[in-house]
Amino acid sequence: MKRPYYAYILTACALISVSCRQPDTAAANDYRAQGDSIIKATFDTLRNALTIAIHNKGLQGAVAYCNENAYPVTAVLASGNITIKRVAEKYRNPKNAPDSTDAIQWRVFTAAKANGDSLQPAIIAGKNIVHYYKPILLQPMCSACHGKTGKDIPLPVAATIDSLYPNDKAKDFTVGDLRGMWKISFAQ
Repeated sequence: MKRPYYAYILTACALISVSCRQPDTAAANDYRAQGDSIIKATFDTLRNALTIAIHNKGLQGAVAYCNENAYPVTAVLASGNITIKRVAEKYRNPKNAPDSTDAIQWRVFTAAKANGDSLQPAIIAGKNIVHYYKPILLQPMCSACHGKTGKDIPLPVAATIDSLYPNDKAKDFTVGDLRGMWKISFAQ
């Protein structure tokens, strides 16, 4: 079904209104540096916790660990005015579904990826909040749970994923695919 013409106009208006409220260069650089620092620390913490879970409990145990602990581990560096979220169109947990602002940036990243362009982080300023988005590309280690079932994901692991996430959409990726995006929100 074709999208109505007005949907394209609304999307363009949303992009224009969001882009008009960009922070000045110094502030943007501060948000980018702080966002990158938070993402690196959060990713390292999550990766290290999953590596230990895989070592101690195997892949199936790591899936169960992730199901119970990914949000608390991800939130370690959050504060009263900073929230950390991973967003994806093909999400495993519905809490990671994009909102309307996320969906705009998601389209920017997917269009850049489809055109073979580099994916650049983005800063989007809203009313009393600034969002920093950075793409998440599938890493080799992650294909054991987000790759192709039966090829990258062993069947017993896929069964565990399906039992813990009955509406899972986060499989069938290949290394280097746009898997999702980090969203660091700074309340002002």
